[in-house]
Amino acid sequence: MAYKFVEGKTIYSPFEGRYVPITLYKEPGEKRTRTDSVKRAIDKAFEIGLANQFRYFITLTLDQEKIDRYDTAKIYPKLRVWLSNMVQRHKMDYLLFPEYHKPRPGETECAIHFHMLANADRLNLSDSGRQTENGQAIYNLPGWKYGFSTVIELDGRPAIIKYVTKYITKGNEKIFGKFYLSGGKTLKREVPAEFMNIDYASFEGQEYAIPGTGMRVKYKTFNLDWDEGELPHEPS
Repeated sequence: MAYKFVEGKTIYSPFEGRYVPITLYKEPGEKRTRTDSVKRAIDKAFEIGLANQFRYFITLTLDQEKIDRYDTAKIYPKLRVWLSNMVQRHKMDYLLFPEYHKPRPGETECAIHFHMLANADRLNLSDSGRQTENGQAIYNLPGWKYGFSTVIELDGRPAIIKYVTKYITKGNEKIFGKFYLSGGKTLKREVPAEFMNIDYASFEGQEYAIPGTGMRVKYKTFNLDWDEGELPHEPS
């Protein structure tokens, strides 16, 4: 059965206990497509992040003396080769977000750098001797030959995913034609879902009656703990 929502009609809201007017979201076609695209990217990044207990938060920069850090056509092939090598040699799973720097004094273009959530074996990290504001050790990744790197160990909490996905929303801009890159032989791309046959009477949840239908429904919401006070801080 399909339903068509019509502007000006009403629909029952179990949260308000009454029928409310339907207001359709309206934006110019191109802008709306853009908004939907960003939202889908954010939602999918959250799914990938939550489905994988990532161990590392990695930042990678580009050194202009080693690679043209402004030219996506030159950066992308080298990045893909490096990621492929990391997957093959270190069994790396990753969720990587490209981002533009703000232009620095003397720059006329925005350089590119990367933030990445990852799992990997034997990365051979080197201690930088520095710590984050939270006292976490900051490591360097010698395997990254195109610039500077920092690595922070994580504990897989959902708050980390919220923190990192801000890099999608800050500019809402695709780099390399994508909002993010993801890969790895064991990367999970879907959040596990379980459908259960539960006795209605014994289910604990807020119950709502739908007027005129003879139907009742129960809702229960589980909130994740977004603890902003314990997020990793990048080195200043």
